[in-house]
Amino acid sequence: MKTLTKEKETIDYQPIEFIKTKKEAAAIIGGELRNNKKMPCKTFNLSAWHCKTGGLLAEKPGTICFECYARNGHYLMFRDDHAKGYSERLKNVDSIYWIDAMIKQIGNDPFFRWFASGDLQSLAMLEKIVIIARALPDTRFWLPTHEPGIIKSWLEKHQQAFPDNLIIRISAVYIDKPADLPKSLQGHKNILTSTVHTIAPIQSECPSHLQNGECRDCRNCWNTEVKNVSYKAH
Repeated sequence: MKTLTKEKETIDYQPIEFIKTKKEAAAIIGGELRNNKKMPCKTFNLSAWHCKTGGLLAEKPGTICFECYARNGHYLMFRDDHAKGYSERLKNVDSIYWIDAMIKQIGNDPFFRWFASGDLQSLAMLEKIVIIARALPDTRFWLPTHEPGIIKSWLEKHQQAFPDNLIIRISAVYIDKPADLPKSLQGHKNILTSTVHTIAPIQSECPSHLQNGECRDCRNCWNTEVKNVSYKAH
């Protein structure tokens, strides 16, 4: 048994011995994690129609989610084709083998992004993400989310900081407005923000709109020194 220790909390993590290959891990997760051609890493995605807070915001004009890229264009066109796969992936998060399968799939990758589409579903899901981050200290994880309440619940329950390699960015609600970081999350290590702008960026601008939508050499989203990343609306 491998014991992961972080400040006040000790987690007993028992690897599942029969997961020998990434192919076996993919079957447990609900599909292989693939490198995103515009980002320097693999991603774990869910359907944007599974978003909780985001689903509510998608009905409100002026919010970032109202014009969500993951509910339009290619995503909308092929929604029916992908719906079953996304539902399977969401269901499989509850598997007792999911943590181990994710660790096997991510492997030695230096960077990883949670939710290029979709979002956190529960405190239980976040707790699994934290265990994965602790098990892979050489991987930097970026977690954008519209669920500050789940982040707060984790902090209240565990009374400690998130792992150094897990960077959480609370997303702004409205376009061209700063992210509203609740007081309960202010001052906590690795809890940062992101915004969306139409003309003037708020603090550090994501350069992807000048680079064919690609990160290329930029790693600001994974950088704790960058307090806010501002994305050009698209």
